[in-house]
Amino acid sequence: IEARVGDEEQISFSFPQPRRSGLKVITLKNIHHAYGDNVVYRGMNFQAERGQRIVLVGPNGAGKSTLLKLLAGILAAQSGARVLGHNVKAGYYSQNRVDTLRTELTVLEEALDTPQRVTEQFVRTVLGCFLFRGDDVFKKVSVLSGGEKSRLALVKLLLDPPNLILMDEPTTHLDIPSIDALAVALDQYEGTLIFISHDVYFIRALANHVVRVSGGQLTHYPGDYQYYLDKTSAVSERAGLTSDGRDGVSPSQTSLRGRAINQTGAAASRPSQDRREQKRLEAEQRQTRSRERKAQKQVVNRLEREIAELEARQAELTAELEKPETYEESGAAQQINRELTDVMESLKRLTAEWDQAASTLAKVETS
Repeated sequence: IEARVGDEEQISFSFPQPRRSGLKVITLKNIHHAYGDNVVYRGMNFQAERGQRIVLVGPNGAGKSTLLKLLAGILAAQSGARVLGHNVKAGYYSQNRVDTLRTELTVLEEALDTPQRVTEQFVRTVLGCFLFRGDDVFKKVSVLSGGEKSRLALVKLLLDPPNLILMDEPTTHLDIPSIDALAVALDQYEGTLIFISHDVYFIRALANHVVRVSGGQLTHYPGDYQYYLDKTSAVSERAGLTSDGRDGVSPSQTSLRGRAINQTGAAASRPSQDRREQKRLEAEQRQTRSRERKAQKQVVNRLEREIAELEARQAELTAELEKPETYEESGAAQQINRELTDVMESLKRLTAEWDQAASTLAKVETS
């Protein structure tokens, strides 16, 4: 991910990319949740797919933050199921969720405490983009304000991004250049993003799918924020954020019941077969599907191992390019850059193969 901050201060840096997830990232099935007698959701279903950047809109108190917490797994529904997809790691950010920060560390020490291989200079650059500048990085976490702690938690999330990011009002404690940096960074993020925001600029910069939450119901609009405004005939951009009105245009939906009826009808129209022969054929089909599933899973696992090895090598080469001594040896930087280019091309090719293999596996598993 690359981001630039403001017109006065042009800073460019790259965040690590998350590991690739399966096509179906997260699913909520038949969720029921209430606060006492106040029922928020009854029989609610939700699904996000890889690469979607979903903004949740709707009236205050409609359940947007509750939905985000249910997706994050920090709030357990009274009934229903939360299912994470293949290889999915979720990360949740809220301006009030700072309990994971260690108060005895400095801002810089806490930011450097990441599984990713990053240099101190890189981390200080990122901290600067989010308003920790100069001696601010040496402050103890214990003396930070609530807003400062929120910004630090946001930096830590970006330095080690999961492939599913859930964000509740991430721009609250940021100035305009910092919001720009965050928007550009998330726009180039290759994972899945689900967020709540009242910042129209931020929404327009990121969202490619809108979900309106109102009256315990979720209405999907498979397009950007302008598409949503057009479909709902909202009187203004901000009115669109809190509207609970219903438009006459039905959003894209899939009727599983209708599909099941069609399939049942088609099956009934076929000539009946001998019961024993039917059982034999069904057993053969199950065995065939099992073999296909096993073979395809092996392909996916092999590609994931190869991609992981290349990603590790990419990190090593990038770290070498950040060392001053690399440029002291004649031709060393050029050689590293050539290898890095080869690695990135191989990663692109393998990622495309993995995408196809994972899609095929998903079809086999649901057939």
